[in-house]
Amino acid sequence: MFAKGPLQIRHAVVTMLDAFVATAHEAADRNGGNVTADDIAKIADAMKQSGEMDNFYRAVFGQIVNTIVEAQNQNRRVNAFGRLVVHPLSDFFQSQQLDRGMLHNFFFFVHSLVGETEQEWNDACADIVEELRAKLGESFGWDDFYRDPRAETIFWQVLVKIAQAFKRFETRRDWLFKIMQHKQTSISLAPNKYVNLGDGQDVAQFTKADFLTVFDNLFASVRNLSFEQTIRFEQATKLEPKAAFAKFFDDLAEYRNEG
Repeated sequence: MFAKGPLQIRHAVVTMLDAFVATAHEAADRNGGNVTADDIAKIADAMKQSGEMDNFYRAVFGQIVNTIVEAQNQNRRVNAFGRLVVHPLSDFFQSQQLDRGMLHNFFFFVHSLVGETEQEWNDACADIVEELRAKLGESFGWDDFYRDPRAETIFWQVLVKIAQAFKRFETRRDWLFKIMQHKQTSISLAPNKYVNLGDGQDVAQFTKADFLTVFDNLFASVRNLSFEQTIRFEQATKLEPKAAFAKFFDDLAEYRNEG
């Protein structure tokens, strides 16, 4: 979305250059086909002082502002699902008990498990947020979204996906450690242009304690569902909570107790 801004600026510059060239041609026609350096300077000064140029600047500025607002609104929609998935861990990332630099890795982990369904859930979460914002106005808070039964149902389905992925617990656990310990060491500025961010020797620190912190808190809410929540859970997942999570919780406990 933000890519539109530079394109709008480019279009504005091209428009100004075209206007300059057209004015220069008009000056050349008046002067027998010749344009001097002084003529070019006079054209530039005239364009700088033109009221029409002021209107042009305002129009371009308005377009860019609208693009930024549009991008911010879109980003708010895109982040709704991400906020939902990570909200049980927010305090740990805020306090740096969990390295905030791992958030991208965590979202990659979730995406790897839920696949294309993420877009469907992302759109649903965005719609829920917009509805709640319209209903609650200034009193809206993200906790209102997290408590919404529809968002809660989506969150449960994500947890079921994660638990099912950990049926081979050790293999999936080791895979997760590799994901969470990955640290990007360069960024691409062009097809053949990279900027190094570090020497590549260090890795993100994600320990056994971090692993337990993530999954203890991520799954805390489904350990003691109310009767009403259990009914909705079974309707959404076609599974009983115990059947959905028992093996994963047992494997998690065994890993916790390992020396």
